[in-house]
Amino acid sequence: MNYWVQRIGMALLLLLAVSMLTFGAMNVLGDPLFNLLGPVASAGETQGTAQTDGYAIQTAGTAPSGPLTIVESADRLEADETIEVAAGDVLPQRADTVVAPEFVAVDGDVATVNTAAVLPGVGVINGPEPGQLADVIEAEQEFYLDEPLPVRYVRWLGDFVTGDMGPQFSKTGEPPVTDLIKERLPRSALLLVMAQFFATVIAIPWALIAASRANSPVDRVSTFTSFLFIALPNFAFAIVLKYVFSIKLGWFPQAFNAQDPFASRVWQMMLPAMTIALPAAAVYQRLLRTDLITTLQEDFILMARSKGVSRRDVLFKHALRPSLFSFITVFGINTGALIGGALVVENIFLVPGLGRAIVEAVLVEDFPVVLAIVMIVAATFVVVNVLVDVVYSLIDPRVRR
Repeated sequence: MNYWVQRIGMALLLLLAVSMLTFGAMNVLGDPLFNLLGPVASAGETQGTAQTDGYAIQTAGTAPSGPLTIVESADRLEADETIEVAAGDVLPQRADTVVAPEFVAVDGDVATVNTAAVLPGVGVINGPEPGQLADVIEAEQEFYLDEPLPVRYVRWLGDFVTGDMGPQFSKTGEPPVTDLIKERLPRSALLLVMAQFFATVIAIPWALIAASRANSPVDRVSTFTSFLFIALPNFAFAIVLKYVFSIKLGWFPQAFNAQDPFASRVWQMMLPAMTIALPAAAVYQRLLRTDLITTLQEDFILMARSKGVSRRDVLFKHALRPSLFSFITVFGINTGALIGGALVVENIFLVPGLGRAIVEAVLVEDFPVVLAIVMIVAATFVVVNVLVDVVYSLIDPRVRR
């Protein structure tokens, strides 16, 4: 029990660390407000000049409805504050209007403005445009951008774990990130599962054949082929396969159609899945072959052979299971690399999955979408590696001790 508590605890801490680093990097290195509004975002930091004597206020397009607190100085004027200014004074940020003194009733440090006399934007030269300032304030409130980074992170994480990934960084915010992920995730998951399945099905018999004929011509051809697949980058391999089997031969469709029946969609995924699977299978084969050759030299294998156990049974019943540790380890670790490869392959084969979604989001710096996909990828990697630990314990219970 302690073993599994420790493993799950480590997995949760890893996900927490990934979320902190990703959220912090995207908010510190980038400017979420600018990504949302473009040049309009500068309205929140623009400082105008008072055109007349009076009281500077923030209207954001709407006259204040209640009393305002008079402040002596301020770098940024809040909606419930005002400051007395003279013509030519540089105004605080977000001060978009100056109201003449005769329209302001002052009682100590409280000022009440005659709303009928307020014209947003009047009395200020080169100040923020009230409508643009309203957009800035609305965006800050919607995305918690007016709060400190740690508070924003906690709010985002709380929403994320309840399934609310927020709106996209666009003028409409549609579709919500959660809906986008629900639409794209099944396609990427299908591609990854198919790729790992094909890689495993290809790698195990391939390794058994090579190991049972070590240093023979068959093994040498196998080694050359595996190195060839490993050396080819995913994007180059994808282009070659698509050109040959989709464009020239026409055996596979050139693009994925999400409206087709499930069986048809699986067929459309065959070529992208094989693009990812073959290099992965080559890696698995090299590791499993090496471990099998070592296992086949063990005393218990020699004993089995001396008892007349067939070659097939020696390989499958005696040698394969104790040789799987390295294979399973790399299977889990390689999941992250395969996900990265899938992101590239999706764009080449026009599969509308998470890969295309994250490319589109990065191009427009849509942070909520990028954050959601990064967390899903990290969670997938962690879950797969926890499952690898489970398989370890099934193969050899001593691992849990």
